Amino acid sequence: MPRLGAALLLCLLVLSLPEPPAAESPLQLPAPQNVTIYSYNYQNLLRWAPVKVDNGSVLYTVQYSTLAYDWEEINCTNITKTECNFTHPKIKSFWTITLRVRAELGQMKSDWVETNKFFADQNTTIGPPVIVNVDSTPDSVFLNFSPNVKEDNLQYLVRYWEKSTNERHETEWTKNTRIGLLNLKQLTVYCFQIRAKLHLLFNDNIGPFSKTDCHKTATSDGTRAGFVVIIFVAATVTVVILAIVCFLFIQKFHQVIKYWFQPPFKIPLHIEEYLQDPEMPVLEELQNNCAEEDPWDSLSVVSNAEGSQALLNTNVQSDSRSIESEKT
Repeated sequence: MPRLGAALLLCLLVLSLPEPPAAESPLQLPAPQNVTIYSYNYQNLLRWAPVKVDNGSVLYTVQYSTLAYDWEEINCTNITKTECNFTHPKIKSFWTITLRVRAELGQMKSDWVETNKFFADQNTTIGPPVIVNVDSTPDSVFLNFSPNVKEDNLQYLVRYWEKSTNERHETEWTKNTRIGLLNLKQLTVYCFQIRAKLHLLFNDNIGPFSKTDCHKTATSDGTRAGFVVIIFVAATVTVVILAIVCFLFIQKFHQVIKYWFQPPFKIPLHIEEYLQDPEMPVLEELQNNCAEEDPWDSLSVVSNAEGSQALLNTNVQSDSRSIESEKT
């Protein structure tokens, strides 16, 4: 009996020992690692790290399942890329799905690797809407934008502040794609950010804020008229001051200005030589030259015989007078 009890005890100890790990099958591929879902504006991607092998090209297959359907293949069967776009019309955004992926190389296959449950309406990132244009008045700024996704239950919010301060203000959530920022200061730069959210039954899916954009408010008619008056008065005063300064300058530097704009008179060279030596017969030579160079002509008009005789007598008398003057 003691031997029987010892044998039973030994059998129990052997059965209680953990089983040694099974050796990896030579036909088993390593499973893909870092399997992650990325979703932005309902564009859904499944990505994973590549499986490295010595020879051959590894293929991958992705499947999905829902709460109501078992595993089904999508457009990612025997692909070489390490990502799968599972955005598909038959996969609804309000479904809760699970995805899995495995590697294949010939007859060798890896284990399936499953993801966590994915609910597109809740897990996708709702990007900020795109600003189309900005309109401003003296006391407001109006933002017009368009959404990135087509969903009826989208809402929008704007955060804004004066650029010179850090005090933030936010509008109410609204479905309108035109939001007005009211009660602002004129001629002031305001910065703003906009975000969208998907209103769900339980938890809202709120997206991130957009990049900061700034815009300046306009001027009122009264302010614009005041600026015109100020500019006109300033221009008038400037012109008057410049006129007074110019008048005083001319009065003070009259002789200098006169010298600049009216150079001194220069006596001709031959007169300057005569003034230096008055005994030089310069004037007599000038008079003789002028007398010799003075040309004269006679004019004869012939109309009839009597007129011709009278004209002839006139020319003879004129010639005799000129000869007598030369003799004297």
